[in-house]
Amino acid sequence: MASLLILQTAVDEGLGACFFGVPGARIDAFREAFGVPENLKPIGGITVGHRVDDTGSPGSPARRPRRTNVVHRGRYR
Repeated sequence: MASLLILQTAVDEGLGACFFGVPGARIDAFREAFGVPENLKPIGGITVGHRVDDTGSPGSPARRPRRTNVVHRGRYR
């Protein structure tokens, strides 16, 4: 819930934010990079920042056309 609140607050302030998980094999590297004490086990982090532009990347939902043929009721048509 705390992560969700941070993400929503970032959006309210006009920022972009993204939660990401930390794979088990990378916990020690994450702990070292961000000074996380040994008695805590990080499960994820949140990036926060300003957008570079409003056009989005080529795979961005903002640039892809909206699909209308993805719902199939009862069977594939």
